[in-house]
Amino acid sequence: MLTLLNNQFFKLTASFFLLFSSYVSASQQIWPTFQDPIVQVQSASTAFQSTFNQKDADGLGVFYAKTATLKLDQSLPAHYRSNIVEAWRAGFEQGVEHLQLEIIEIKRTGFRKVVEAGNYVLTINTPNGPIEQTGTYTVGWRVHPFGVKPPKIIFDFVNAN
Repeated sequence: MLTLLNNQFFKLTASFFLLFSSYVSASQQIWPTFQDPIVQVQSASTAFQSTFNQKDADGLGVFYAKTATLKLDQSLPAHYRSNIVEAWRAGFEQGVEHLQLEIIEIKRTGFRKVVEAGNYVLTINTPNGPIEQTGTYTVGWRVHPFGVKPPKIIFDFVNAN
């Protein structure tokens, strides 16, 4: 009887180690690799500009956190993603045409925070013809440390010259 119990214990222990080693092996294969937050934000900023130039207000919503804030020069801030999408939609309907961003600096300010600052040129169609508005912008991004989730804008401040 004791031999039978020892044999069962050995089989149970061996099964556990085989199962555990296969779990560890599988988990190492799916463990995310580190992605530089600065590179994550550069890519997201480029994608934001492309989506903006397609005049896709709903697509721009994907870049914003649910509780984000958008503050455009000389206007009240838009809080929350749904209001930000509507603000961009209204801008497109009023003639906002093309955005060109020039990143001046991207700086990591915390474990999950990155700030992007730069200049912009915005083309707006008016009844008297297109005009170009220039200014500066500052965007706060929340990043995932391993890049598993895309960066999200938590604040977006735009100042016209």
